[in-house]
Amino acid sequence: MSHVNNPYAQAGWYNPENPHSINSKPWTHNSSHPPTYGILPSVEVAPVTKMIFEFSHTHSDILNCSIIGPGCQTYLSAMSVQYATIIIKRNGDPVARIEWSAHPWVEIPNVVDRQPVSQWLPLSADMSYRTMRVNGRNYYWVPQDGAILLKTTWPNQPNEQLGRITRNPDKVVLELTAQAINSGLFETAAVATLLFQSGRNLA
Repeated sequence: MSHVNNPYAQAGWYNPENPHSINSKPWTHNSSHPPTYGILPSVEVAPVTKMIFEFSHTHSDILNCSIIGPGCQTYLSAMSVQYATIIIKRNGDPVARIEWSAHPWVEIPNVVDRQPVSQWLPLSADMSYRTMRVNGRNYYWVPQDGAILLKTTWPNQPNEQLGRITRNPDKVVLELTAQAINSGLFETAAVATLLFQSGRNLA
């Protein structure tokens, strides 16, 4: 696996192949809509245990992509200019903004105040996982067996897995459990996926 395509190296995690690696106009938003909690099917259908979202992009540029979910529907889209990436819903409402610089910034309206990515997704001292804080609770992104797992408790303790990011030459896939969706983690997990797979230094 090359350093460029290695999601561990891109996100700043320790990379055995490269141990020394580290990982426009002002934007305004008027949306007061909460995160997309209600994307699960209604209770009349069979229970759903997980949902799969594919990041469909061209020219290997995940920062310009559509995020396709159940029913082959586009749930989110990412569009980028030189110094920023905007993530929006199907109806055009803003979901997040990433500002690219030597130390990138992120903002998710009503969920994450504008702050450095390294503050929202801090890397552990041993570079083995990143913490993600959403709605007052910590979650953990942990590289394992070629994937990046989303977990609920301290990574070295028994815990519940809420999601997983995988990548192959054609696409990036985000899997989330029904619990993760109902906890309002879809949009934050999608933004984290874009950051981890962007190939940028997250600092």
